[in-house]
Amino acid sequence: MARTPAKRVKKAAPTKRAARVQRVPSDIDKLLKSLEDMSVAALRKIVESATALITQKTEGEKRSFIEEVTARAKSLGVSITDLFGKSTSKPVKKASPKKRAARKASPPIKFKGPNPEDTWTGRGRRPSWLVALEDEGKDRNDYAV
Repeated sequence: MARTPAKRVKKAAPTKRAARVQRVPSDIDKLLKSLEDMSVAALRKIVESATALITQKTEGEKRSFIEEVTARAKSLGVSITDLFGKSTSKPVKKASPKKRAARKASPPIKFKGPNPEDTWTGRGRRPSWLVALEDEGKDRNDYAV
């Protein structure tokens, strides 16, 4: 027996959402046009207020999301610890640049040349002052520290 393919039905987009999307750009356009006539000080005050409002709304959304997830987990009989494991009481902080630099000290100097600024740790390519001395027939170990 041959199968007939099932017909796919496309769902129509909700009309409320489409109407809101069309309305928002016109509101934004009006707002932007009204901003063009304002002074720099007034614009800075608006930016400051908008930033504070964004922070406030973001925190509110975070709190409501956490409450929603917690309630859903409780309704299923799952604890947050089961989902995410133990939480750390203190956030992990990155080391400051000074501490990072202190941890990774430069290797000790193993060779010093005739001039005080001529030094080499013995790592990497031989410095030109040491190559010149060796070309003259001098031994590298004569300059070991």
